[in-house]
Amino acid sequence: MKQRKTRNLLAAALNLLTAVLVMLSILWFFTPEGKAAGEGNMQTGGTNCFIFFTNDSNILAALTALLAIPFEIRAAVRGENGLPAWLLVLRLVSTAAVTLTMTVVVLFLGPLQGYAKMFSGVCLPLHLLCPLLAIVTFCFLERGCRISRKHLLLAVLPTLLYGTVYLINVIFLQSWDDFYGFNLGGFWYISYAVLPAVTCVLALGLRALHNRFDRT
Repeated sequence: MKQRKTRNLLAAALNLLTAVLVMLSILWFFTPEGKAAGEGNMQTGGTNCFIFFTNDSNILAALTALLAIPFEIRAAVRGENGLPAWLLVLRLVSTAAVTLTMTVVVLFLGPLQGYAKMFSGVCLPLHLLCPLLAIVTFCFLERGCRISRKHLLLAVLPTLLYGTVYLINVIFLQSWDDFYGFNLGGFWYISYAVLPAVTCVLALGLRALHNRFDRT
């Protein structure tokens, strides 16, 4: 009972921290400084900040974190195991999205554009801190049910939808710059296929960790 209470309260606290960090980071893009220059590799401000998967994935993670908090507080009071199945699936989807953000930054954008740029200012919470918080909370603290393999397809949807929008705007309409460099050498079709596959692999790992700890 005491262990469940502690775990649920810690999950709620980390989810609240995630939501606050994301909110403050996104709001920064609407300040005069943010509107004028953006931050790191996101060189734009105002509503244009929403063209970046980094920001969209973090907002999704923050929203699911906020949804989880009331359930986790109730579970702490009752000594129960936390979240309903539908919300755990949403947590998997959002955690996979921000894990992809962090993975792309660490393995692709960092070497390409420089890690100092990737982790400066508000890019630090959006590229690293919030994804890590989401991973720790979902995998090690949140309980409720084991997640089925069929839900892995749902985890790929944000990447697939964003990739389609990115493809249309960068390649066909040419209304966006290729700010992620996914069309380097004209190989956009490789990025379009690889990134959803990478998301699926990441979601598989996140699911495995969650299911392992959900037994306890």
